[in-house]
Amino acid sequence: MRSMRRSTRPPPDVSLADAPRRFFEGEQPPPEPFAEHVLARWTIDVNIPAGDAALHTIWPDGCTSLFVVANKGAPVAATMIGPRLRALRVPVRGGLVLRGIRLWPDTAAHVLGVNPIAVRDLMRPAAEVLGVGALSLARALARADDDAALEAVWAEWLAPRIEAAELPDPDVRYVVRRLIDSEGRYDIARAASESGLSRRALDRRFGAAVGLSPLQFARIRRVRAAIGHVFSGARDVNAMAERAGHPDAASFAREFRSVAGLAPQHLMRELDQLEY
Repeated sequence: MRSMRRSTRPPPDVSLADAPRRFFEGEQPPPEPFAEHVLARWTIDVNIPAGDAALHTIWPDGCTSLFVVANKGAPVAATMIGPRLRALRVPVRGGLVLRGIRLWPDTAAHVLGVNPIAVRDLMRPAAEVLGVGALSLARALARADDDAALEAVWAEWLAPRIEAAELPDPDVRYVVRRLIDSEGRYDIARAASESGLSRRALDRRFGAAVGLSPLQFARIRRVRAAIGHVFSGARDVNAMAERAGHPDAASFAREFRSVAGLAPQHLMRELDQLEY
């Protein structure tokens, strides 16, 4: 490994006016037939010199993802990542391409057949989860030479799974949407009441579907939103704390560090030092 850099460019949430967007840089919405189960499909090119390496940061978002790493049209790895409580840094090399899908937080069991609680904070080879079919998918994704071909590969693989999948629990999905769209600030007790559930019933059903408690998911979405604001140029920690609903900058920084693995000021300094 000739060199190692920390890469802080992975795509954060960005906002459009006052409405949070659910898509990151490099992501596209899925075809409409899959939209209730798949949140986005994405491609990341590792744009560093060939032979160099960097640390790519996987920021928690409360979702389960499936992706393939390809090199010159051949698959290098196929991996599933469960919902994470803390950021993960993984080495990547120049010239690699990552292609994947990000599921709605409450659909891992329906689409992949996995218990989201069992895969929380884990990365697993896709073949362990999906069997030998994962190898065929990896080869097809690696060979796809344009966006239309990529969409066709995903559509062919997803179609029978989505057709056989149950629809998400509507009460859990209501709370998931509320927490995403409010950047983790929506009152969970209120969301439970609006969905017709007791708080205890919500905790049980939400945890079974998402692999995280509502409180954990809300914390992740607050920090994910804050990361997005930092990437968009925000540098006032006090203003960010107020926006996230914290009483002061210190409590906000503790929450940020617990998920992102570094203080907000540290992330700001890293971004400010990047050369484009």
